[in-house]
Amino acid sequence: MRKALAVLTVLFLAISPLQASAAVKAGAACTKAGTSSVVGGKKYTCVKSGKKLAWDKGVKVVPAAKPSAAPAPVATPTPTSAKVFNTLWEKYNLNKPTSADAVIKAATDNFKSYTSVIRNSGQEIKVVAQPGVDPLLISWVKDGATYVAHRFQYPKLPRSFVDFIAIDSAWLESSYIAEGYPANYAKARANNICGGAPACGGSDSNLWNYSVIQKTNSLVTDKAGLAQTPGHEFFHAIQEILAAPNVAGPTGDKVPNWFWEGPAMFVGVQTAGALGISDYVTLGRPSMTNRYKNGNVVNRTSSLSEIKANDGVIDPYAIGFAGTEFLVSQVGVEKMVNVYVALGQRKAFDVAFKEGTGIELADFYSMFEEVRGTLGFPKS
Repeated sequence: MRKALAVLTVLFLAISPLQASAAVKAGAACTKAGTSSVVGGKKYTCVKSGKKLAWDKGVKVVPAAKPSAAPAPVATPTPTSAKVFNTLWEKYNLNKPTSADAVIKAATDNFKSYTSVIRNSGQEIKVVAQPGVDPLLISWVKDGATYVAHRFQYPKLPRSFVDFIAIDSAWLESSYIAEGYPANYAKARANNICGGAPACGGSDSNLWNYSVIQKTNSLVTDKAGLAQTPGHEFFHAIQEILAAPNVAGPTGDKVPNWFWEGPAMFVGVQTAGALGISDYVTLGRPSMTNRYKNGNVVNRTSSLSEIKANDGVIDPYAIGFAGTEFLVSQVGVEKMVNVYVALGQRKAFDVAFKEGTGIELADFYSMFEEVRGTLGFPKS
């Protein structure tokens, strides 16, 4: 029995690797060439040394780096263009008007807020009037033009801005020359004064045809219209200074005339109201709703987006006023003016409108059409 146990022990040792029980260290005996073992941060390999097998000197083992935890996913904000809005009003965080009074108040408050700041105090306004012109008109022109000239943001002109009030062409031509304007310019301005209109504007001077004003007794019969003209015409100068070469023109190809005449009407009517000449609510604005109702039917059957020309049939003044009042009630005067700044950078109107106001032009048109009836300018 003891002999059998001894045989079993010898067999066990023969089939078990000695390294499992023997110390693994450099020079110590091992049993099978090529085997390896990691002890104490070193990897030892069994090699043949002479006639014996022994562990080599070992090499240092660099622990494998633990895998880093995966970064937490970062939430990507949904672009505004990808969001779904129930209405355009929600898209732009605007309130849909429920009454004309609300729009009138908001637009007037925004105009007063903007014009409470003097931005161009150094811009001189000079009125040159022919003898025989009513002093009341001279006062209106001086005060209205100065109000707009000093309160809006635009590059200051290199010279005084002159408002001429003329009765006849000869006086007007000589007066232009006396004020330092070129002779050919003076002649062109004096030729058929304003095309028979009561007033007309330019980027460096404005002009009143007093013979027409006197003939129609406009100081009395069209007080609202005449009182708004000084602010209106100087705002045209601002438009040209900021937007050139992208100006409206008769066809409105570059800039639709509703956005040329409409803002000028709004600024003019608001200025007359601010100066106490013609109340905005009771006189100025009603002159616009009456012009719309009594004008060519094409203006009442067209969408605002279609009011591009200014040709005597399409009348951009009243409907343009409505569009401007609505726009200012929503975004203020400064953003409206910024559209002209972008136009002056040679940007297309739709691009300039979005850049200035923050509203896509097509969306603005849609919102206006929704509420124009509420504002007193219904499409019919």
